Amino acid sequence: MLELIALIGAAILIVWMPIETRKVAGGWVRPKHKGTPEEFRRQYRRQLTMFFWIGLVLGLGNFGLAALPDQDDARRIVRAVVGALWLGVAISGALSRRRLDAAPA
Repeated sequence: MLELIALIGAAILIVWMPIETRKVAGGWVRPKHKGTPEEFRRQYRRQLTMFFWIGLVLGLGNFGLAALPDQDDARRIVRAVVGALWLGVAISGALSRRRLDAAPA
């Protein structure tokens, strides 16, 4: 069950991060944010960095767990797929951060 939640969460983040980054790079600010747009971009960049590291750690961790010898093949395949998706989250976070940095302030 946890693998399914991780799989769905990673797939959503891979799609959602570039879409929202494009909006933030265009000047969009969340309505609840109390501060300047520059502060929001700085906080959003910090959030993308956090998603990069979480994706990297969870992706490599799932690949490491998939390599353990005493597991059935189905569990090993699921962990490898979840690991690949979390590495996709890390890549998506890094590319989104680069797009945000390249956007004019």
